[in-house]
Amino acid sequence: MRSLTRSIRIWLWGIVAELEYQLYPWKTDSPPKYVEEKYVQPPDYEKNFNDDWLKAHDEKIARLQQEMIWVQQEIHKLHVHNRTGA
Repeated sequence: MRSLTRSIRIWLWGIVAELEYQLYPWKTDSPPKYVEEKYVQPPDYEKNFNDDWLKAHDEKIARLQQEMIWVQQEIHKLHVHNRTGA
């Protein structure tokens, strides 16, 4: 049973290796020139990426804060309506 499992794992490993070879055809750390030219990024890409990332998180935090304030107001209304105090 162990031998069968091992042979299946080796066979699957071979399939994954072949897929990797097809998807990533270059062997060095840097891609070929035709790929670099096709997917060239602006020089300030990293700065813009970080700025956009920070802006997105700031918007999420602001939205969560607004939702928390709304929930607190609703809880307060329920306390007042039920006269349980705040």
